[in-house]
Amino acid sequence: MSALLAASCLLGSLLQGLSPSTAEDVVATVLLDAGAEPRRALRLVHRPGWAQRARLSVASEVDTVSGAGPEGELRTEYGPEVVVPLRLSLPVTGAVDDSARYRLGPGRLVPPDPWAIPGEARYRLRVGRPEVRAVDEDGMEAALALAEALGALSGRDGEAVLSGTGALVEAWLDLRGGVSSQLVSQVRAALSSHWLATPPFPEEPVGPGARWTVARAHEPGSLSVITYELLELRGFRGRVRFEFQARTPGGSREPVAEGELRFDLRRPLPERLEVVFTSRTPRGRGGSVVRRTRVTLEAGGLQPLSRRVRVAVPP
Repeated sequence: MSALLAASCLLGSLLQGLSPSTAEDVVATVLLDAGAEPRRALRLVHRPGWAQRARLSVASEVDTVSGAGPEGELRTEYGPEVVVPLRLSLPVTGAVDDSARYRLGPGRLVPPDPWAIPGEARYRLRVGRPEVRAVDEDGMEAALALAEALGALSGRDGEAVLSGTGALVEAWLDLRGGVSSQLVSQVRAALSSHWLATPPFPEEPVGPGARWTVARAHEPGSLSVITYELLELRGFRGRVRFEFQARTPGGSREPVAEGELRFDLRRPLPERLEVVFTSRTPRGRGGSVVRRTRVTLEAGGLQPLSRRVRVAVPP
């Protein structure tokens, strides 16, 4: 197994060819089809005092084709699987939309309903210790090197701001001390790639079968477009299918990502997300190199945040 293939698993699926979002990006959401009746606006229900745990797994493979026709040779290499535990929590003071609060006492702001804060909410993010699993014995050395590099993320804290429509407003992770510059740039790009939260919903009411696109114009001259289709909607839960295309100034649309996502409007993270990123590079004499990276995110239910209780100890 090549070292390059092992390095591509370093959250590569969130980074390969994807332009990270910046404050200067132009973002447009367009509703293509409102879907079947009954329709309703999809909005997140932010719950202060609760947390959600998830496991993000990344695995990659590379197909190398040499030559064309029946004499062509196909070689497939599999990279190690990276599993990153995540925890997203919303403290009682996590709401950032002041219009959703009222005053109780001098200068004190509290949410009117602790179970449903509209607008934006600021979540706390904690990264657990990443695990790296080799596919076979030949990949043990590369897996150990990758595990050592990713170990610097263990225990890191950050924040993520989610809007009421599910859009990722901003996210950051404290990467001071002990983190390489390469890992810092990759993590920053991953946090701004808008893949780890519920899908950004349109403002308009929608029903099953609805379709909408979210387009981002990056500099210089690149464009990323995600098309969503609402397959199911029952109460707070639903399922969407999506496709991602990145267009560069030269007209290329690689890589392409396709996947499905199950969401619960009462939770910040998807119940399950599965997406496959694919990029293809031509090679001489009819050959090609195809890279696929599979990302899976599985999240549990909400858990109440632990509260410390002070107990008086007799002298």
